[in-house]
Amino acid sequence: MAQLPPKIPVAAPGHHQHWASAGGAGDAAWADEFAEFAASRRGAHRRSLSDSVAFVEVAPAGCGAGGEFDRLDDDQLMSMFPDEGGSSAPGSDNGGSDSDGGGDKHAAAQSDDGQHAAGEPTQEQAAATSPTELIRDPKRVKRILANRQSAQRSRVRKLQYISELERSVTTLQNEVSVLSPRVAFLDQQRTILTVGNSHLKQRIAALAQDKIFKDAHQEALRKEIERLRQVYQQQNTKLSGGLAADHAHVHGGPPPVRAEKELMS
Repeated sequence: MAQLPPKIPVAAPGHHQHWASAGGAGDAAWADEFAEFAASRRGAHRRSLSDSVAFVEVAPAGCGAGGEFDRLDDDQLMSMFPDEGGSSAPGSDNGGSDSDGGGDKHAAAQSDDGQHAAGEPTQEQAAATSPTELIRDPKRVKRILANRQSAQRSRVRKLQYISELERSVTTLQNEVSVLSPRVAFLDQQRTILTVGNSHLKQRIAALAQDKIFKDAHQEALRKEIERLRQVYQQQNTKLSGGLAADHAHVHGGPPPVRAEKELMS
């Protein structure tokens, strides 16, 4: 709540007459300039009531004239104050009493505070009205409940899926623990069979080379047999021709067939 401003001093009629008769041109010019300055400040931006009064109190002291403030009437003072939304009534021509001026300013300050409080609700009021708004909106309540139920079902499905995965992992780990010795044994057997297979491959390669050597030797023997047969046939032909010539020379006839068969055999 804004702090109430101090009461405005009211000039007596004698002071009015003294300011009208004895006030110099400097005092009147100062008052007019101050009124114009206050009007321009009010047009630029709005001030609170307490700030305006404080400014009015400080300004005469800075000017060095102690009695000029008492010479201002109510109209000039009210023209210096900004209009707070029309909440305070304008001053009268003959000036009101101190109690009336203070009451109007107090009412204006309270109206400003009430408007500010009504325009900007506090967090406690917002928190208090939120359950009422939720109750008044059944669709929103149903939507919130549906979202919560959906989230709960999703969490339940996730937990079930996680438990199934954990059971599957446990089963697989048990199977691995059972099959690990067998796998190690089979791995050892595979290593042994690999070594035996390499030995067999080496033996097969040696046998293949031996076979090639034997085939070459057999081919050489076959050629040698063929050559010897041809030589034998040539010798038999020569021998048969010589025997026939000798028999014809001795007996004068062809050699017997038996002798030829013996030679052929």
